Amino acid sequence: MNQRFMIYLDNKNKKYTPENYKHTLLHIRSILSDISSIEVRDIRISSYFIEIDLSLYNSEQNSILNTVLSRLNSVGYLLYCDNLSEPKLDITRDSVINHAIFLFNTERFWKSHEALESIWKESFGIEKQILNAIILIDAAFVHYQKNEIGIFISILNRSLEKLQQGKGMFYCLNLDEIKSNINNIINKNYFHTFKIHTY
Repeated sequence: MNQRFMIYLDNKNKKYTPENYKHTLLHIRSILSDISSIEVRDIRISSYFIEIDLSLYNSEQNSILNTVLSRLNSVGYLLYCDNLSEPKLDITRDSVINHAIFLFNTERFWKSHEALESIWKESFGIEKQILNAIILIDAAFVHYQKNEIGIFISILNRSLEKLQQGKGMFYCLNLDEIKSNINNIINKNYFHTFKIHTY
């Protein structure tokens, strides 16, 4: 059975930055190049960690995963290994949104995107549009972590368009505050992450 993992390596000293995304991706792939049953799908570089998106295609997955994690120690020490193939729990919309914002605020944008997508698919009307806007913000920051600034700004603009009808509070989120943060990034050409506060 194939399995997919998100591996988080420490980057607290900011040795790795989005600007050296391509070099870091090639370096990680070279460290693991002799293991034929894996694929390093992508990486994303946060100010806290490197997120490695990895697939395993082998029945001996536990021993291979241990080898992979051991080799990746040369890049940074292991913070967390998330098996994406494990079944998801059925939780409330409020819980999903709170969890997604926690992931966003810890710069786990890809995971935040995935969490929100689960409830977006079952939403309608303005709620679906606002959830899509927040998913787009996550997607934008995934590109920011790969130093793809043009795509980052383009997707942020798309998220603003979707947020235009949303005002005030949406669940525990202040939409006006989120729009202000995005406008600051776009209008000031100052590219950075921000935190989403919950109320």
